Amino acid sequence: MTHIATHAVHTHNPQAAPIPRHAPAERFELLRGRVLTGLLLSDVRALQDSIARFGLLAPIVATLRGGRLVVVDGRKRLAAIRRLAFEGTLPRSLVRIPYLLVSDLGATDRGTPRLVSNRELYDTVDRARSQGESVAEIAQTLCVSRQCVRDVLCLRRLAPDLRAAFFGRLIDFAQARAFAALPDRREQMRRFGDLGPFARVADILGRKPGQPLGISAAA
Repeated sequence: MTHIATHAVHTHNPQAAPIPRHAPAERFELLRGRVLTGLLLSDVRALQDSIARFGLLAPIVATLRGGRLVVVDGRKRLAAIRRLAFEGTLPRSLVRIPYLLVSDLGATDRGTPRLVSNRELYDTVDRARSQGESVAEIAQTLCVSRQCVRDVLCLRRLAPDLRAAFFGRLIDFAQARAFAALPDRREQMRRFGDLGPFARVADILGRKPGQPLGISAAA
């Protein structure tokens, strides 16, 4: 099996994830404020615990209006960070909050945590699943969607060299999922050799555009 060199190559991948910007909490605002009670408060407290344990897995998504950052996605994350700051337990790494502008995002950037490395994300999910945690439990602990957890677990099927390519960001999350959909690891490597690191998902799967992946992981 041909070894895939991954060092430094990911910087040339046009599909690489956008790099988060950073700003202090006071620059962010919400279009509509809400009192934290009931289930909403429980969700924010769960996020506090997750952020304290694992860090912030996904940046806040905002749009820029008159010099202010209006939160589009991440209201609960921002609330959790503000509560941690008020309690004096906010990690120093979050004094300036990572965020992405809506204009930074491409179609493949949605729904996947971006503030941990691919290896850290995979290892965390894989270890929890191996210890008997369900998809729902892992999703709740990490404060991500169940589909995100299932997608990560699908990568167990990748050939070792392709998994290394994913860890090194030589291939992105969508490409890794597509290669993992091929049941034969030798075929995965053959197609990678034929198509290279910039392959489209449709070409990896040999399917027509718009046809679903049709892969899933056990719950």
